[in-house]
Amino acid sequence: MRRGKSEVVCRGSKAMVSIDLDGQGDVKLSTGLAFLDHLLHAFSRTGSLNLKAHASGGYYCGEAIGSAIGRALDQALGDHSGIRRYGSASVPMDESLAEVSLDLGGRPYHIFTGEFRGDKIGDLEVQQVRAFLEALTHGARLTLHVRFYGENDHHKAESIFKALGLALKESAEKDGIGVPSTKGMI
Repeated sequence: MRRGKSEVVCRGSKAMVSIDLDGQGDVKLSTGLAFLDHLLHAFSRTGSLNLKAHASGGYYCGEAIGSAIGRALDQALGDHSGIRRYGSASVPMDESLAEVSLDLGGRPYHIFTGEFRGDKIGDLEVQQVRAFLEALTHGARLTLHVRFYGENDHHKAESIFKALGLALKESAEKDGIGVPSTKGMI
């Protein structure tokens, strides 16, 4: 089984995460932010990965959880041998659409194209959605492109996390070829 664990302290927020890439979408979440828990549940279910996440510390919780999930993901992937490496997904949610493409190639880079209308979605500051994705990118050492549009901020955020789960599932899928790099290592 491909599992990883991580504990991160980020600007006063502490996050503990364990991840199983060969799971079935089982989750146990306690971030202190109900909407972040909702997004992480959507990510785990669509990505068919088991996720346990606990966080404390308020505002920077999204960033801390993103970093911890990224580091746990990097650990679970090991030397990356036998994975596809690339993945992408588009997820519509009513009037909203999110497109996510990623490369598990060991080089962190993040592009985020789209805007939210409000400052908060439930109890989550919308800025924490982007902060989560940036921290995930650096923790997992992956390239991540996110594009989205729509009217409803809840739908936009949820479609991003569902597309992220699907793209991760595709890129981390085993294909048995070895290390997916022309250099022979990631």
